[in-house]
Amino acid sequence: MTISAPRRSTVAPGPAIAMFALLLLAYSVNAMDRMVFPVLLPEVTAEYGFSLDQSGLQATMFALGMGITGIPAGIALARFGRKVLIVVGTVAFSVATIMTVASAGFADMLVWRVLSGVGEALQLAAIITVAAGAFPRHRGLAIGAVNMAFATGSVVGPLVAAALLTEPSAWRVPMVAFGVLGLVVAVAVAFLVPRRFSEATSTQTQSHHVGGAQSVLSRNSMLLAAITVLFGLADFAYIGLYATYLRDELGFTAGQAGLAVGLSGLAAFASPIGGYLTDRLDPRVCLGLVNVLTAAAGVALFVGPPDPAWHATFSFLFGLFASSGGYVVLAGLLVKSVRPEIAGHASGLFITCVYVAAGVAGYVFSRFVSTLGWTGGGLVQIAGFSLVGALLAMFLRPILFSTAERETR
Repeated sequence: MTISAPRRSTVAPGPAIAMFALLLLAYSVNAMDRMVFPVLLPEVTAEYGFSLDQSGLQATMFALGMGITGIPAGIALARFGRKVLIVVGTVAFSVATIMTVASAGFADMLVWRVLSGVGEALQLAAIITVAAGAFPRHRGLAIGAVNMAFATGSVVGPLVAAALLTEPSAWRVPMVAFGVLGLVVAVAVAFLVPRRFSEATSTQTQSHHVGGAQSVLSRNSMLLAAITVLFGLADFAYIGLYATYLRDELGFTAGQAGLAVGLSGLAAFASPIGGYLTDRLDPRVCLGLVNVLTAAAGVALFVGPPDPAWHATFSFLFGLFASSGGYVVLAGLLVKSVRPEIAGHASGLFITCVYVAAGVAGYVFSRFVSTLGWTGGGLVQIAGFSLVGALLAMFLRPILFSTAERETR
């Protein structure tokens, strides 16, 4: 049974922003939960005796949970509503984070890591759809704010985890702390965010939409899905193995590699700019431009000099063009490619395409590296796939995207 839309028309701008900020806090806690585990992985590995391969799986299996849940989450949004999925998703990844500390061994811990990704997918699909529905004239900007919230959690989480890790055996403390924080935020969302805000569409605001496909199987949506897969393969190849390239191939210290990778994450704070451009530019120009710039930064990383300053600079630019650009633009355009009623389906499709690709990106990249070397692998998968995405963007049809127009009375 599909939940009917609330009759109340709008939420005042001030309260709407405050409620959206609470949802962004929920997503920031999600980022803290996700990013704290890799920081604590050496302690976890030492205690459980995991091999390097097993540790790598534990660190990345959340992506599988997200990938397999994305499309079902989009369908569930239409049936149960966005607020329900935000609360359920937040509770799911918080409980999975807490239960990770009670794992008996490799197998059950892996299950909890997958379930944390399932919860994240439910929450993210719903929050992206809320952003598009509550702020119809600024959908790209609102989705950019969602990505910036994740960047905030990604920075805060590891710092707090390091502070709480007073000794190796205390690795469970930050995991439990972030899990409990997530449960508190879930309760806050349940009681403080009304459905007239979370379920808002253009029919409840002073805007109405023109255009947009009736199905995610449309021309623009399928093109964007293909570009999203390419983006996931390129971006997560960088995320997964760039630090290894710096240390093993170029001889960087752990501190130098950490600085370069950290600067790429810092660039995600510019995500609202990517959203703003999504709202203002021709989709072909916007998506094509960020893909070309991502490719250029990728080329610089793998053919430039082995200089820490060079890699710090272009790693920041790569994060700027990929995280603040490609990720935000693709999410925004997929939502705009369909009618508002099925925006949740588009959000779910985006999550599935990104994170299924993320789950195999490191393996695919390692195959290219073993055949072509680090430079060849980087040029093919990171730069090359981005350029293919830019080319595919030229086949989008701007006239088929939905646009929000303010009603005049």
